[in-house]
Amino acid sequence: MKKNLLLFIALTASTFITFAQSIYNKDGIRLYHTPSQQEIEWAKSKGYDTLRITPTLAPVGQIRPIAEWEPMEAVLIRYPFGIPMSLIVEMTKDIKVITIVSSTSQENTVRGQYASNGVNIANCEFLIANTDTYWTRDYGPWFMAINNSEMAMYDFTYNRPRPNDNQINGKLATHMSSNGPTINRYVANLTLCGGNFMNNGITQAASTTLTLTENSSYTTAQIKQHFLDYMGIEDYHFIADPIVPFDNIQHIDCWSKYLAPDKVLVSRVPTNNPNWQKFENAANYFASLTSSYGTPMQVFRVDAPGAATYSGPTTPYTNSLILNNKVFIPTTNATTNANDIAALQVYQEAMPGYEIIGINYNSWWNTDALHCRTHEIADRCMLYIKHQPYFAEVENTGTLTFSTELYSYCQNTIYSDSAMIYLRVNGGEYTAYNMENTEGSTWEVNISGLPSGLIEYYVFAADESGRRECHPYIGAPDPHKFILGTLPPEPGLSLNKVSSSVNLEASTIIEDYITVSNIGNADLVIEITDIDFDEMLTIEPLYGTIPEGDSLTITLLYNFNNPAKIENYFGSFKLISNDPRNQVTEITLHATLTPVGISETDISKINIYPNPTTGEFRIESGKLKIENITIFDRVGKKLLSYNLTTSSTNHLINISHLQTGIYFIRIQTDTEDFVTKKIVKL
Repeated sequence: MKKNLLLFIALTASTFITFAQSIYNKDGIRLYHTPSQQEIEWAKSKGYDTLRITPTLAPVGQIRPIAEWEPMEAVLIRYPFGIPMSLIVEMTKDIKVITIVSSTSQENTVRGQYASNGVNIANCEFLIANTDTYWTRDYGPWFMAINNSEMAMYDFTYNRPRPNDNQINGKLATHMSSNGPTINRYVANLTLCGGNFMNNGITQAASTTLTLTENSSYTTAQIKQHFLDYMGIEDYHFIADPIVPFDNIQHIDCWSKYLAPDKVLVSRVPTNNPNWQKFENAANYFASLTSSYGTPMQVFRVDAPGAATYSGPTTPYTNSLILNNKVFIPTTNATTNANDIAALQVYQEAMPGYEIIGINYNSWWNTDALHCRTHEIADRCMLYIKHQPYFAEVENTGTLTFSTELYSYCQNTIYSDSAMIYLRVNGGEYTAYNMENTEGSTWEVNISGLPSGLIEYYVFAADESGRRECHPYIGAPDPHKFILGTLPPEPGLSLNKVSSSVNLEASTIIEDYITVSNIGNADLVIEITDIDFDEMLTIEPLYGTIPEGDSLTITLLYNFNNPAKIENYFGSFKLISNDPRNQVTEITLHATLTPVGISETDISKINIYPNPTTGEFRIESGKLKIENITIFDRVGKKLLSYNLTTSSTNHLINISHLQTGIYFIRIQTDTEDFVTKKIVKL
């Protein structure tokens, strides 16, 4: 599978756009994504409200859930479509599309549409079966690997009273087994929905609390045990849906999406949205988790102003489809719509190396879009790379061992010379190191003589089927990263402004102070330039060198002996430093001259305590209102970010989920100043 670093593009459905049609059942009842009261009453009259499929025993062996970004062989869609033809054209360039049709006559109709619109017919298959709706995501199957040797299908009773949709997975299993390796189907005794499930391909999964509500005859512990037995999920999270009560569908893909084992995307709504805090709570919950790698979960935010309202713009950006090295994003107009453009950029930043494709369509909805109407089918002959990456800081003992396990689910021979570690140091060129098969499925290589610094690497392997895979999936554009040995010397800038005492005489000179601290491990060099305060400010010293762990007090001397008039005074100056994270800092200044004198300048001390901390610490900001708190690791990677709307000047922050080590806290205030503090997590 080719993995290239590409710019995002947008596909417009143009002349062959197919608008989503209204759906009716055989008795003329209109079917919506969320069942209407009319459908519920109709289902009761037919006995469909108690319809269940017969459960089976759980699989035997070691079970692993298959994530959406893993190798896929096909996509399941249904005719009549709920998606534009442009999406089908793009998907069939690289992968099979299985279209559910009701008859051979309907298959011929679809073949004709495909041929006239440029669909790659060679990559098309048809499953003849009756369906009720086009929401294949919701009633389609989930996948898991058994003993890292075969792919299996997980089925469930669909949480909709739609008998045809509820039977599709059994028919799909038969279709797939007659067109490739046999796939066994395991059926749950739970009522579920595919749009309310996501997993990270290792041990974690997440849904909204709807899963618990719809299976209330089971305890939470029993439900978690079920998913451990059937899918190998050890760490299942049930999260309150932030969209309620504006839409009660409660599908997790309407507002969040796993992008990798250690990455998740969460929608963000404007602060004036009544559900803003619910979205922030959900994002903070993910940020508090530790990924299956043992690293802090990386939370990316995408602005989706329509996510929690009926009348908002169409912004269903988490309802996207990851399909091998492509990501399809539901958009309205990805070339001119500002929300669309920003969302595509977020995906590009979160998933470097993937081809990010906006799919323009006029029939997306905020809780029903591209992900809901498509379903990826896992590659039954997947080449699976199992690897625990290095992260954080690793002691440099002179030799580093890289180990991985390689599995072909169709028992294809893995080329002995293909298993490699591609590694680079401090941003240099990648070097390939061959791994050797040491025992069973384990491959290793010892690399000696690496210098201390930033190490980036990925694992590569190939088998005789032609499959070529990487870990992480996209390879070189977004590699695993860690620090080998001691970090190279680097200065660290921290600012702390302390207000002076106030002389309330009508004409006076006021002294104020800024404390510049070096929180790095190399000399910090600073210089002050571009002083602008109506020629009433003198600063000393204008430059200096601050050793590691030391600080320098800078004096600001305001001369108000001859003020032009009684008013507010504003100004600024720039602090230039050799800290790579804070090379140019613009400091804004404010003083007020009153009839009785000069009030103090408007910057107060910011304190962090306790420091070191075992988890929780407080930030006190004096008279300043804090607007944003951002936490970085030692290599400058952003881990957490909090946008604050409260007027409180005392904030409690919890970093108990972060690894032991040194972190940097950047604090943005309403005066547009920022302070960077170092904190030690024990």
